[in-house]
Amino acid sequence: MEIVPRTKEGILGYLSCGSVKGVGPKVAEAIYKEFGLNTLEIMEEHPQELLKVKGISQKKLKGIVESYGKNKVFRELMTLLAPYKVTPKKVNLILQRFRNESVEIVRHRPYQLCAVKGFGFLTVDAIGRQNCQALNDPMRISGCLSHLMESAMKEEGHLYLERPELIQRAYAMLNQDLPHQAVTETDIQRVLYRLVMQESIVVDGERVYVKKQYEEENQTASMIARRLLDQGEAYDIEKELAQAQTALAITLSEKQKQAVRMVFRNQISIITGGPGTGKTTVLKVILYIHAIVCRSQVQLMAPTGRAARRMAESTGHEDASTMHMALGLLGDFADYEGAVEYLEAGFLNLDEVSMVDMHLGYEFFRRVKPASRILLVGDVDQLPSVGAGDVFRQLIGCGLIPVTVLDLVFRQGKTSNIHLNARKMLANRTDFGFGDDFQFISCNSADETAAMVRQLYQEEAARNGLDHVQILTPYRVKTVNGANELNRSLEDLINPPSPGKKELSAGGQTYREGDKVLQNKNTLMASNGDLGRITDFYTDEERTVKTVIEFPDGRVVTYET
Repeated sequence: MEIVPRTKEGILGYLSCGSVKGVGPKVAEAIYKEFGLNTLEIMEEHPQELLKVKGISQKKLKGIVESYGKNKVFRELMTLLAPYKVTPKKVNLILQRFRNESVEIVRHRPYQLCAVKGFGFLTVDAIGRQNCQALNDPMRISGCLSHLMESAMKEEGHLYLERPELIQRAYAMLNQDLPHQAVTETDIQRVLYRLVMQESIVVDGERVYVKKQYEEENQTASMIARRLLDQGEAYDIEKELAQAQTALAITLSEKQKQAVRMVFRNQISIITGGPGTGKTTVLKVILYIHAIVCRSQVQLMAPTGRAARRMAESTGHEDASTMHMALGLLGDFADYEGAVEYLEAGFLNLDEVSMVDMHLGYEFFRRVKPASRILLVGDVDQLPSVGAGDVFRQLIGCGLIPVTVLDLVFRQGKTSNIHLNARKMLANRTDFGFGDDFQFISCNSADETAAMVRQLYQEEAARNGLDHVQILTPYRVKTVNGANELNRSLEDLINPPSPGKKELSAGGQTYREGDKVLQNKNTLMASNGDLGRITDFYTDEERTVKTVIEFPDGRVVTYET
């Protein structure tokens, strides 16, 4: 096996990674200070010498020797890759794929690492450049193209890139910080052609897709088209429409009545409109009429737990759920394998559709029975999807699906500054109206702004309660007005440390009893978007730290830390 050249960063990174029993960062520093670049050879051939290091006893030495001798290939890989912040978990992924060839591949064919899950192109390229690999290596170009496509999806929300733009982005990245042109556009074109032949990407006209995204978009469009061609039974619901308004004590506007009629005339339809335009009121009437006319099973769902619960509370249908729960897409949202299990419902209402990305939309449409009736509800100007694809806007814009636009605001008055200013923002106007419901406070600096936000938050929380106040900021990091820093400073103000109050430090953050927390993954017990409060920390019999969170509906969920 090839011996990896020793560096201080590599040795310290390996010793500190947790694979050598009893050695952490401080002990690693002490060992390196004593033996320098010869550290690993000393540990391999003369381990007794480690007793010279303060803090290493005969008992600790035994643990070090046993753990050190377990996997030589792992040790060499960690020594080589530690300077690039590669974790032991990722090193094990390399070993699983390449086994005893791992060190040779990392040193001489590093761009093959792009095929290993968790290895981004930028990390791999840093390794390749350090090891003086050919910069026009087709594997390097391929890795760069994959990186750019993935970034376009995750960071920009694109399902595809235009071919000229993709080539220009790749050319700029591959030649960045180089004194000469290492990669030509012709080199990139050749690799792009090879990837098409390998069917890992698809070029449709000038649009370049990752194959999976191309297939999901096309198949979703085909499923919707088939549903539009086979419209099914249309119902005359005029009598039931009047009956529903009387029974529910609701008076619908003409637009709202049109929306109800549309749903019972079409197998798939869309209701859209801004906040307070009566979308939920219309849904109540639709559900009432459906129970009389169709009598089939109803399924209400939304992309987030909060939206699903809000729909359940407002309609009285307690079984409203997240899309992930209804579709069986939990945990890390792994792709569904095997035969499709169709949803049983004859009527499906999907709310907050602006938040549905292409992959989630595909998983939804392929599970709906051909004869089921679908209603899509949302506001195109609300929160966009986290994943790639502007599904709701495209469905409305295609012109083939029946759409009712609700534009009369009921929740706020017609002259509400919130409503009027929202419309002005959408039109790129800044002539806002101000009053008690909409204010602008001028600050001279970021620090002054953060201080003002904290002051206003405390005042509003004291007046209305913590559960009825929310701060929105466009940033997560980078500034004192980002979500991370505001959350930290507000926690100290709203829920300060005190004797007897339990705390837990994890992931660089401190959590306390009473802290409000947000669930950000879908699980069987909690949904993405659920807000809860930490009620306890404790350590179980296996010394695992547990965190207990209670949600407003009474659910209590215990998490491992």
